[in-house]
Amino acid sequence: MPTTSTIPPPCILTVAQTRDCERYTMEHEPISSLNLMERAGTRCAARIITLVQEEGISDIRVFCGPGNNGGDGLVIARLLAEHAFATPPAIEVVLCSNEDSRHTAEMEANLIRWKEITGNTPLAKLSTFGAKTGSSITEGTLIIDAIFGIGLSRPAGGTLAEAIKAINASDAVVIAIDTPSGLMADAHTPEEAAVVMADRTLTIQYPKTAFFLPEAQPYCGTVEVLDIGMLPPPELVWEREYLTAPTVAELLRPMPPFAHKGTFGHGLLIAGSADMPGAAILAATAALRGGIGKVTVHTPARAAQHIPSRLPEAILHPDPNEQHASELNWNTLQRDINALAIGPGIGTHPQTVTLLKNILHEVHAPLILDADALNILSENKTWLAFLPPNSILTPHLREFERMAGPCTDDFNRVEKARSFAIKHEVVLILKGHHTLISMPDGKQFVNTTGNAGMATAGSGDVLTGLLLSLLAQGYNPAECALLGVYLHGLAGDLYAEAQAPNTLIASDLPQLFSHAFLKLNSHQTVKSETRFYSYIR
Repeated sequence: MPTTSTIPPPCILTVAQTRDCERYTMEHEPISSLNLMERAGTRCAARIITLVQEEGISDIRVFCGPGNNGGDGLVIARLLAEHAFATPPAIEVVLCSNEDSRHTAEMEANLIRWKEITGNTPLAKLSTFGAKTGSSITEGTLIIDAIFGIGLSRPAGGTLAEAIKAINASDAVVIAIDTPSGLMADAHTPEEAAVVMADRTLTIQYPKTAFFLPEAQPYCGTVEVLDIGMLPPPELVWEREYLTAPTVAELLRPMPPFAHKGTFGHGLLIAGSADMPGAAILAATAALRGGIGKVTVHTPARAAQHIPSRLPEAILHPDPNEQHASELNWNTLQRDINALAIGPGIGTHPQTVTLLKNILHEVHAPLILDADALNILSENKTWLAFLPPNSILTPHLREFERMAGPCTDDFNRVEKARSFAIKHEVVLILKGHHTLISMPDGKQFVNTTGNAGMATAGSGDVLTGLLLSLLAQGYNPAECALLGVYLHGLAGDLYAEAQAPNTLIASDLPQLFSHAFLKLNSHQTVKSETRFYSYIR
């Protein structure tokens, strides 16, 4: 083995890049393709053995296609057959192929080894998929799906599609190897395509883009990434990465021992209206709980009256209009404001529209825009050209489509988000289960924290307040987005660890920021650095 670290970076690779990693590993470890397949199968088999023992499974069917994914399946079947189970399960390899299918050399080599096993092990069998295969699968059977790998570029057809349909029609527990068969890793899979609906996916070395998208969720089940020591080529440049605690923790900065409230910045929050005072309260609470030194809340008088009793730490700056935000008098604001967020609950009154327009002309430092600020932009798309570079936009899916246009599918949305961020030089946070963060340089990050319980009114307002807090503290906009999104989701996960996630409300989240920071801090490498602030005015 080479001395180079084989800890895989948290990257999401294309199929072509994954193939490059395979080739580089074989050339530089060095290792043969057959032995690399053995390594992959060994890692998968070890995980499956644990599941078989936990569930007491007695019948296993391994559906193997003609390619290298089928070869992986044959390695797994052999290792399961050779394992010393207390009660050995019956293991049947089911060969699946179309008339024009050809076995790869690695698959054929492992098929020969399986045939040798079947001659010496009564519980090991070999069959070919046929019309009656599905009817012989009983409840409690474990199916291992190794029909296709990551290379599929068009919907499955013929006998292979029929095999997929038979798996889905069964009541078996299904584990997919690398990728559920029929699912395309790098492109949209048509809804009518035959795709294995797995309960669990054991993917090799790097997760695939499809795994993080809503359209693939019904097929993947629980995804586990198995490290087999593949080496990325030194020249490999990936455009998409998933967030992990160690990588995000490296962004955290220590608190200086002689800090004062000015050290942690002063944010201006423009939020709320007479009908939605809670948006301002939620965002301001999140800003303070996120560590900001001071937060000034500019909100209509009717909304401002609710804030002192709920949040005495906030500085009030009432708008002259009682119902909605209408104008901002900079001369009446404290001069040390160094971050600005606008949008939660402000509405789209014509005077509020003018207020946002004026801010875009007057402020040249990065802004945070959310909710109604984005709705206003979607009705005035030419204003996107006036956004200060590196501003942070936080749309949900519908808000994004109002700004960028309709998306044909999830993959199209990912690419539109990238293009939008590059074109407008912004940090785009596209909110969802796996929030997608697109940077102005084209790099994208996929969040891995958060849960469905966070799909509740006000959750986005809390994120906006946390982002304002981090920006005021001197984190750059990219760092704000990565830290804020990860910590926001982590707070939701901490809630779900102790209570039913469906009972979560937005005001619960800031109360858990302390625990989220502590948990993230446990992954941090201690470092010290000087911070510099760019003031709004």
